[in-house]
Amino acid sequence: MSDSNYDAAIIGGGFKGMMTAYGLIRQGMSVCIIDRADQLGGFMSAMRWRDTEIDKGPQYLDGISRPHKAILDDIMSEHEPLASLNYSYGTFWNQQYTEGFALPDYRTLPDDEQAIVLYETIAAQTTTTSADTIAQLYTEENPVCYSHIRRWCKKFLQNDAEQLSALNRNIVTFFGRKLILDNDLSLELKQLPYLDDRLAANKKTIDHDTFNLYPKGKNLGYFRQAFEQKLIAMGVTLFLENEATEIETRQHKHRLRLKDGSQVNADAVYCAATIENTESLLLGTDSISEYIEPVAQVFYLLELDLQQELPFYIMNYSDSSISRITNFTAYGNPGESGKDILCVEVPTTMDSQLWNDPDSHYTQLCAEMREMGLDPDTIHAHQAFKVPSTYRAVLRGYEQQLATISDRIAERHGDSIHILTPHLLTRSSIMHDLSGRDILK
Repeated sequence: MSDSNYDAAIIGGGFKGMMTAYGLIRQGMSVCIIDRADQLGGFMSAMRWRDTEIDKGPQYLDGISRPHKAILDDIMSEHEPLASLNYSYGTFWNQQYTEGFALPDYRTLPDDEQAIVLYETIAAQTTTTSADTIAQLYTEENPVCYSHIRRWCKKFLQNDAEQLSALNRNIVTFFGRKLILDNDLSLELKQLPYLDDRLAANKKTIDHDTFNLYPKGKNLGYFRQAFEQKLIAMGVTLFLENEATEIETRQHKHRLRLKDGSQVNADAVYCAATIENTESLLLGTDSISEYIEPVAQVFYLLELDLQQELPFYIMNYSDSSISRITNFTAYGNPGESGKDILCVEVPTTMDSQLWNDPDSHYTQLCAEMREMGLDPDTIHAHQAFKVPSTYRAVLRGYEQQLATISDRIAERHGDSIHILTPHLLTRSSIMHDLSGRDILK
């Protein structure tokens, strides 16, 4: 039985685990990563369709700060650099298309309703930390906005706003600012601190010192591969196609028994896997899974005969089934054929007819695309892919249960077991969180 020693053991080899390893190695620590897959990267791994490697749905390194861009540049130092992308968005709602925004365009509402939404936005409470659910963020002060939010929670997250933790407002764009005024007036009013995070203006006219990055002309799998090679070159040890089955803590040291029979000794353990797996491993219980609702989606990949002038993606806030259409070819690999490839996302549940027979939904999908102003007659080929978990919506009571689990883990294993924030969605938020923990410096 092999027995190895490290300053830090990381459980989970997705982006979060990889970036944790990068930060700790740069601080001079010896690090290993343990993951069930045969390679690092998790969801960043590309899939193959029609002789083309493409992402598992739309994925970008967006909202990256200047210091974090320097980290990504270092990771890519032996590969082609990540390209800065000038995003182009679109929104479809109330039978109208709005260019330049991913937010719902409240200007498509009748004038009297627009006025009420504007009043609710200005009158909204500034403090939302006490809200337990999405519903509590809107019902008292924002009844009209809430009527729309409630529908979108059901469509995008397949759950009721009354059951969704307020943490979900960080997942989907409609929980943020509102597009209710023309751009010039929005820009003027955004100079007021009170309204800055409430009103939407075109990002191209706002001075944000952030970057949207991507291996342009390729796919995120190219970044994944470069990142894995970087970590190996830095000296990380990988235990792939493996998993920790038990952790024993004695005198502030941790012994991890792995599935293959080997053992890893570590001064600190960083849990970057799902919180359900972390709870099961460290406590042998399964209490938090009832507070987590994975959002399943069917991704329809479409190859077009004729090019269409499309933005990177279009958000669909109508009552139809489509939630987003992404033009992969606008930034990624066009593939061997050179034809445009679209990804159409349809959220659903895994007990639905759509999930069980996604091809039967294709006719309706084409009708919805036509309503959005797209021409489905140019589709050359299509295929549906079922993804059991895209977003991981968290339900009411999640925060309290997470705190209870964290306290129990600290009591049993000490403070050198680190549970990395499990409910973050974007890679920029993960990097920000790791910087706040002094893992990334």
